Amino acid sequence: MPELSMPLSKNFALRELVRSSTAERDDRLKQEQENPPIEIVHSLRYLVDTALQPIRGKLGFPIRINSGYRSPLLNKLVGGSATSQHCKGEAADCELSPRFMKAPETADVRQEIKTGVQAITGKPLRPDVNENFYLFAYICMHLDGLDVDQVIHEYGDDFGHPSWIHISASNRQDKRQIMMIGKYTHKRYIRPSVEEALAYGT
Repeated sequence: MPELSMPLSKNFALRELVRSSTAERDDRLKQEQENPPIEIVHSLRYLVDTALQPIRGKLGFPIRINSGYRSPLLNKLVGGSATSQHCKGEAADCELSPRFMKAPETADVRQEIKTGVQAITGKPLRPDVNENFYLFAYICMHLDGLDVDQVIHEYGDDFGHPSWIHISASNRQDKRQIMMIGKYTHKRYIRPSVEEALAYGT
């Protein structure tokens, strides 16, 4: 049985990737959720090593996991897809704190992202985009250097204001897919190119 405090990398522990507020309310569900099979732990370590930790290291700022691994029981309870990479320990829904937008330690990386967006799209990043769009934009611009299956701009009020960013990675062939979904896409997935995805924030 893995310890929840077990580090998966410099900045991520197993606890962060299996934590669930829904599971906390039911002892049986909590027991299943917090005791993932060893193959799930291996998959979570791969996700962290090849995607989350490199992104965290570059941003120099904490990434909050609001949904990582989902046990079969939890996934059924929240209405998740049976084929979701969350069920395999291969995906995490990630957020940045709003403090990212003003933190002195993120000034350089924020400027780098702004410069990159303008270089690719020919237009400046809108001043109203939120911190999670910065995370999305960074990943889109560095897809070739990251082992990522999918990066998804999910929900929120509009393009440029995602509620979270879905990041998945596995040791199978990288898909490197960029996707977006929300009321602004009529709740259907769209698959923009890098340039198109970044342009939604300009």
